[in-house]
Amino acid sequence: MKTVKRISVIIFCFIIILSFSMVSFAKGEESAMTLRFNKDGKFKILALADTQDTDTPQKETIEIVENMLEKTQPDLVVFLGDNIAGYWKGVDKEKTERAIDKVIAPIQKKNVPFAIVFGNHDHEGLCDENNKMTEEEAKAFQLSIYQKYPGCLAVSGEDMTGYCNYNLTIKSSKSDKDVFNLWFMDSNPYAEEGGYGYVQPDQTEWYIKKSNELKKENNEKPLPSLLFQHIPVPEVYELTYELDNWKPGAVKGQTALQKKYYMTNEKVIQGGMLEGPCSAGVMHEQFKTWKQQGDIIGAFFGHDHPNDYLGEIDGIKLCAVPAAGYYSYGQNHGARTIILDESDLSDFKTELFHSDEILGYKVKPTYKANHGYYEYKNKFIPAASGAAAGAVILACFAAAVTKIVKKRKNR
Repeated sequence: MKTVKRISVIIFCFIIILSFSMVSFAKGEESAMTLRFNKDGKFKILALADTQDTDTPQKETIEIVENMLEKTQPDLVVFLGDNIAGYWKGVDKEKTERAIDKVIAPIQKKNVPFAIVFGNHDHEGLCDENNKMTEEEAKAFQLSIYQKYPGCLAVSGEDMTGYCNYNLTIKSSKSDKDVFNLWFMDSNPYAEEGGYGYVQPDQTEWYIKKSNELKKENNEKPLPSLLFQHIPVPEVYELTYELDNWKPGAVKGQTALQKKYYMTNEKVIQGGMLEGPCSAGVMHEQFKTWKQQGDIIGAFFGHDHPNDYLGEIDGIKLCAVPAAGYYSYGQNHGARTIILDESDLSDFKTELFHSDEILGYKVKPTYKANHGYYEYKNKFIPAASGAAAGAVILACFAAAVTKIVKKRKNR
């Protein structure tokens, strides 16, 4: 009887412990997957663009991610596309997975939820002649890597052009009511008409449909929203004025629509342009539908590595996030934070952080900081080595000639 009682007590204790564990797990899962304003009514997003590195990333790339997490303590991290380099020598599925793991590891350590969109490079390595995946297969594979982390909020989305078109709502600090929304769109790599990609009509139709559903649930009022995608809309050129000829501070237009030189105008209220935005070379309806729906108060883009402008067009703030990665070109590396305040969801605050401030040191050599490690390794180092070798050969030749001349003089 004593043995039976002991066994019963052990089983009872095990059930109690298991119950508490299950409750704790459930709570942990909810806290990781449910976005909610904090008790102080604030919600902070860390936006990282173009981390764009390989399975052996530059230490500066990882340090920007690590230091920004420590410095800003965000509630959500958003990757704005070209999250890995995409193509590099010898890339395959295993190296792609390692590249993703490297950039996500700091976020996993901090247990911060994160979301992603795809850029025009993420998939490229897996679509080459060696790996032979389609764009959709490559993106699906990469998404499966991101999703192995508990904090990943990205999903494949409904059947439409692109991959990972989805939205995430943020709940009130005081209830389970959705009071804010975040859109994540695949701006697609390249357009059939030539030039960079853009959000296609079926994606826009999905946005309108979902936006209307959220409006209906919000007492027929548009649910205030931010949007994140890789390639900017062509309307960002409305933040500039056109010049016939170059002058200091001007940038060259980078699309079929903008072929002259441009400088930022009075609509830009923060940051600037160090290169002409590489938006689509055709006008499309995306920005027009944002105005029509009335829900999007700000949109955030990557793609143009050195740009960090923030300007306002027709009540919508268009914001560029500078590149965080050091494998590709940069000139101006950094990150952005976005702070939402539950007491006024008609606007937001955003702060720029530049690499010197984030890292606490200047990245050297300057050539690498401006042009990226890929070009530094493949162009600058060979050129410098060749120049050094040439100098040595010339020195040896000069020494030999000098020796011969001296010998002749001594005869």
